[in-house]
Amino acid sequence: MQPQEPIEEFTFRVPILRAWRSIKWVVSTYSIQLIICMLLGAGIGLGYALYKPVTYQAQISFFVEDSKSSGGSLMSMLAGQVGLDLGALSGGNGVLGGDNVLELAKSKILLQKALQTNYPNTNNEANYSLADEYAETQGLKLKWKKSSKVGYTVSFASNKTQFTRLEDSLFQIVLKRIVEKDLSVSKPDKKLGFYTIQIETRNELLSKLIAEKLLATTTNFYIEGKTSRLRKNLERLQNRVDSLGIEVNKKTVASVHALVDNQLDVNMALSAAPSSNAEIKSKDKTFANIVYGELLKNLELAKTGLIQETPSIVVVDELKLPLKQQVDWWLGVFTGGLIGAVVGMFYFFKLKR
Repeated sequence: MQPQEPIEEFTFRVPILRAWRSIKWVVSTYSIQLIICMLLGAGIGLGYALYKPVTYQAQISFFVEDSKSSGGSLMSMLAGQVGLDLGALSGGNGVLGGDNVLELAKSKILLQKALQTNYPNTNNEANYSLADEYAETQGLKLKWKKSSKVGYTVSFASNKTQFTRLEDSLFQIVLKRIVEKDLSVSKPDKKLGFYTIQIETRNELLSKLIAEKLLATTTNFYIEGKTSRLRKNLERLQNRVDSLGIEVNKKTVASVHALVDNQLDVNMALSAAPSSNAEIKSKDKTFANIVYGELLKNLELAKTGLIQETPSIVVVDELKLPLKQQVDWWLGVFTGGLIGAVVGMFYFFKLKR
C-alpha cells in the first residue's frame, strides 16, 4: 500500500508573497522605465486638467405632490410593514404618473421649448435663444459655419416657429447632445416624490436658465395634462351657467311685468287671461331658478374637484449660482502619474513572465 501524499493547505499568504516579490523585482529592474511612465502619465494628466473646458453644473430639486398618490399613503404604510411596495406594484400607469416624469423631463419636445426662450445676451440681439447660446459656447456654430454642408451662421431664434430641414437636423443634434451628455434627471429615493434636474454647460448663466426653463416647461405640461379634461368640463359647465343665468334674468323680468299688468287691469271680465299668463311666467321663473341653482352647485363641485386634482410642484432646493466643475492641476498630475506607474508595472511584469 503506497503512502498518501500530504495535501497542501491553501493560504492567501503564498500568492501575496509571490506578487510582492514580483513587484520588488519589477521596481528594482525597471526603475528608470517606471519613472518615465510616471512622468508621461503625469504630463498627460496635467494637459488634460489644463485644457479641459471649465463647466458649470446647475441643480434643481423639486417635489411632486399628487392628490391621488397621497390618498393611498395609509395603505402603502401598512403594506410596507409586511415588506410590500404598493407604489412599485401599482406604479404610474398613465403617461403623467409614477416615474414617467423622469422621461418626461428628458423629452426632446419639452427640451426644445425650454431652449427656444430668450437668453439675456450682451449684444442685445433680438430673439437670441438659449439654444443659440449653447451652440455658441460649445463651438457648434463656428464648426457649422466652416462646414461645406452648412456654410452660414445658424440661428435658433426664440420667435422662430418653422425651421428648414437642415436647421431642424442641427437642432436635433443639439438636443441629443444635451440629453446624452449634459442633462441628468433622477429620483434619489424611489419611495419619495423628490426629483432632481442637473444640467452642465460651459456657461454659468446658461446652466441656470436651462434648468429653470426646463422645470417650468415640464411643470406646465404635467399640470395641463393632468387637469385638461376637468378644465374642459368646467368651461362647458360655466358656459351653461352663464347662458342659463341670462334666461333666469329674462324670465324674472317677464314675470314681474306680467304681475304688474295683472294688477293694473281694471276690467274684471278680462282679468282671467292676464292672471293665467302671470302664473305661467312665475312657474317658468321658479323652474329656471331651480335648474340654475343645481348648475351652480355642480359648478362649485367641479371647481373643487379641479383644485383637488391639480398637482403641485414645489422647488425644495435650488442653487443660486451653478457649481464650477474644473479638474485641479495637481489632481491631474497625481492621477496621471499613478495610472502611468500601474500600467508600466503591469507591462514589465508581463515581460518577466
